[in-house]
Amino acid sequence: MPNPDVYSGRISNIKCEGEVIPGAQSIDFKIIKNRRNVNAIGIHERLGIDYGEMYVTGTVRVQSAYLKFDQLYGQEKSFQLVLELKKGGAFEEALGTIAFDECVIESKNFSIDVNGTGISEYGFTATRIRQKMGDTEVNFGEIPRRGT
Repeated sequence: MPNPDVYSGRISNIKCEGEVIPGAQSIDFKIIKNRRNVNAIGIHERLGIDYGEMYVTGTVRVQSAYLKFDQLYGQEKSFQLVLELKKGGAFEEALGTIAFDECVIESKNFSIDVNGTGISEYGFTATRIRQKMGDTEVNFGEIPRRGT
């Protein structure tokens, strides 16, 4: 069994419209796909599943602040985020990317404490997410075709 790839947060990059976000500390996201059970009268078991909308929510944490996000928040303009995942070691090998399309900044939180620096947390949503790891690509926004 091959060893799993371990992503290094220290050398991976978060980019906004192709520009590395200076002072980026972390990113987290969640894919939400609404679903509903399909039932029939007189049967207690579900017959199938009906899928509805799918969207992505996430947070990017940046040391102090990121002016571009502040401007985008005020303009309510969409943009693309790309997370470049890298493996540590002598060559800092690129393992893949996760692209967030048609993002919109929805919130900003700021915190600072006596022992550290200021951190801005930017909440975002995205229309779709695409992941590429080596030769494998996954588009989480695609609806799978049945029977093909």
